[in-house]
Amino acid sequence: MESRSVLRLAAVATIIGAAIDIVAPFVIYPRLVQPWPHLVYVVIDLLLLCGMLGVRSVSGRSTGPLALAGFVLAVLGVLLVRTSSAEIFGEASYMIASSVWSIGMVLWSVDLLRARGPFRLAAGLWIATLVIGLAGVVLKDHGPIAHVAKMSFILGFIAAAVDLFKVRGDPA
Repeated sequence: MESRSVLRLAAVATIIGAAIDIVAPFVIYPRLVQPWPHLVYVVIDLLLLCGMLGVRSVSGRSTGPLALAGFVLAVLGVLLVRTSSAEIFGEASYMIASSVWSIGMVLWSVDLLRARGPFRLAAGLWIATLVIGLAGVVLKDHGPIAHVAKMSFILGFIAAAVDLFKVRGDPA
């Protein structure tokens, strides 16, 4: 399969994952009983991982070790999020796991911004996610601010998908 086609598939997967993540709390989760919502979470994260792989594929040559470290940390974060129900880190397992994912995305984003290539909007939104999330922790607000952080995160993936659609030629 042509690399441009693969990147477009990654973009489509990312948009579908983001769309499911946005509508699921209102449309899908209220209709499901445990453990079925966890399957939806896995699907969302798998689709977002496709986008992460696409971004890494395109940006690999223009970014450095910081981006690679951030990418690896972000993938670790995804895996920890999906296993957080096992409470490996106690009751704070999900918070720790999502923080690892977010910090990984921020490290990667810093290098994406430095590279001055595509994905600058996505990188800015992923950095904003961590800043907004930290503001929520400081203000002890786990409601509206957390939702704004989540929307920034998901909008970052949508922006990345748009950039994946625009890529021409072979990825890095």
